[in-house]
Amino acid sequence: MKTKEIIQRVQSLYSKGVQSDDSRLSARHIYSKVLTTRAFLIEQKLDKRQPISQWVYQTLDCVELIPAMPYECPCLPEVGCKILRTKYQLPQFLTGLLEGAAIQAVTSVEGSIVFAMTTFQDKKYKKGNRYTASKPDFYIRNAYVYITCKDAPKVITITGLFDDPLEAYDYPSMCGADPCTATEGSEPTDCYECLSPMDKELPIEKSMIKTLIEITAAELIGMFNQSQEDQSNNNLDSAPEASK
Repeated sequence: MKTKEIIQRVQSLYSKGVQSDDSRLSARHIYSKVLTTRAFLIEQKLDKRQPISQWVYQTLDCVELIPAMPYECPCLPEVGCKILRTKYQLPQFLTGLLEGAAIQAVTSVEGSIVFAMTTFQDKKYKKGNRYTASKPDFYIRNAYVYITCKDAPKVITITGLFDDPLEAYDYPSMCGADPCTATEGSEPTDCYECLSPMDKELPIEKSMIKTLIEITAAELIGMFNQSQEDQSNNNLDSAPEASK
């Protein structure tokens, strides 16, 4: 379901629930709460060791790599490995998940090279091992992906569970021109890419949509009612004492 359609359905339930002229919420406010609920539902499935549908994952295509500076690298030059990092910081992955669950795959664009996940700390120990030091792997540090590979590609793909799907949709791609920019006498090449982010599908399993909408609306209604109650209590506390 499109992101804007989910927001509209949440707004409809919310408006019915609070019965107030102040019931209108901004799309951004609702979207923020939708993201919180989405993360909760995904984390709940992972905690139960239930599989996550591929529709929930997003792939960053053509992620540009640049040489990493020496002080950024734990790899020794003697082993012949090459350290690169993503040019731009990644969108935030879903947090609080089982280790490694947020990142499904990091590969070369055509899939011939698969980078194994490691950590910055483990990489420091690998660099002295001639068998593992130059094997393709990656780690994340300061929101960048670092990779090591003897024949490192210029671009990679990253598939994962991202906290904000709209940020993932907008992540810069190195490959090809902007499909939304038509030259004279031509049309944009990819209608889907040219859509507003709100017109794109929210990455979530179809079976979760009804629950997501209901939980989100219920929480927003609860927040509104609590705000109204707090305001009423504040008004009572600040009212002048009635004359005797």
